[in-house]
Amino acid sequence: MSKLVYLFAGLFVNSAVLANNNATPLKDVYKLPVWVDQVQRVCPWKSKAGSGYVRMIRTEVDGRHGLFLQWVRKGIAGAPTQPTSTVLVEELTHEFPVRLEMPKAKLLPNSCQLSATAENINTERRYMMTFTLKGPGSYDMQVTRLYEGGL
Repeated sequence: MSKLVYLFAGLFVNSAVLANNNATPLKDVYKLPVWVDQVQRVCPWKSKAGSGYVRMIRTEVDGRHGLFLQWVRKGIAGAPTQPTSTVLVEELTHEFPVRLEMPKAKLLPNSCQLSATAENINTERRYMMTFTLKGPGSYDMQVTRLYEGGL
């Protein structure tokens, strides 16, 4: 759990430091934990409270991947851009010990859909994982077990 707190604190503090000071980005990037594997901006979002984009943060610990979804709101009238909601995809932590391809995004009329192939690190069973992102902090996950093909 301490790694999760460190990630949240590191991402929030580092983005605040960059927005409010003349700090060098390189110095702050060095503070990023080594278990952060990839970060990618995926889909725009818009609500009555604001607009922004979703950022995916894939982690790797002990050979398995985890995933954070972060909704980032664009600042208005000179206010800094800042995260409004960050959620851990808990299913990957508790139910599916997998290595996960970086999900590919598809923008739908009322949501953003992320799809990725994953492989269980213990059994090598493969899955197709689909994440449907709605408003800030809201997602649904669907898992399809893939079978080996052949005649």
